[in-house]
Amino acid sequence: MMLAVLPVKHEDATQCVALRLASLGSLVIGRLPAYPGYIQDQEASLHKDLDSSLHVHHLKVVDAQSQGGEIVAYAKWEVYADGRPDLAQLRQPMKQSEMEVDRFGRLRRAAYWYFSRCNGETGKRPHILLALLATASQHRRRGAGGLLVRWGIDLSETTRLPCYLQASEQGRRLYGHYGFREIDTVEFNLSEYGLGEGVERMTEMVRIPAAVDGLHSPIQRI
Repeated sequence: MMLAVLPVKHEDATQCVALRLASLGSLVIGRLPAYPGYIQDQEASLHKDLDSSLHVHHLKVVDAQSQGGEIVAYAKWEVYADGRPDLAQLRQPMKQSEMEVDRFGRLRRAAYWYFSRCNGETGKRPHILLALLATASQHRRRGAGGLLVRWGIDLSETTRLPCYLQASEQGRRLYGHYGFREIDTVEFNLSEYGLGEGVERMTEMVRIPAAVDGLHSPIQRI
């Protein structure tokens, strides 16, 4: 299989959102199912990014020898060369309507605060963010996800901007292989949110470009 990284196009939106949902759920913590309107909202957001968000890069991995155009993996990288412009918005509480989309509102709110805190802190300075990465289950362990991670690392080395991400336990090992260092880990006890037993961990990670590594220390969360 010859894998190639390409920009996502408008006609890929349905396939990308389906891949995201199958791999990550509508919320990666707990792998929550889609709520009414989720797919339509995500497709609309992707179309909007492609039309007007130059700092957001939606990427896909395809089999270059395939005629069907199946997307093997999908990622979203965000580049903030001057820091995030939406820091004030990240400090705002989650909208009540967004909590009421399904019965998992408490978990959605906890996740919202977690991601807002992480992105708000890193957003104070220039950086690159891996906002999501999903690989089709039948194509895992073939290097597709690694190609998408490598794309962001190459950009990081060129721009000298650090890369940040929030990783699940499964993803943490992959990112560690590519030189990402752990900053902080937060545990979510799923039984507290009506999802049965079990604990899920999210780990904030950073990779500093080789040219500046040692000059800047990773952020330590409190």
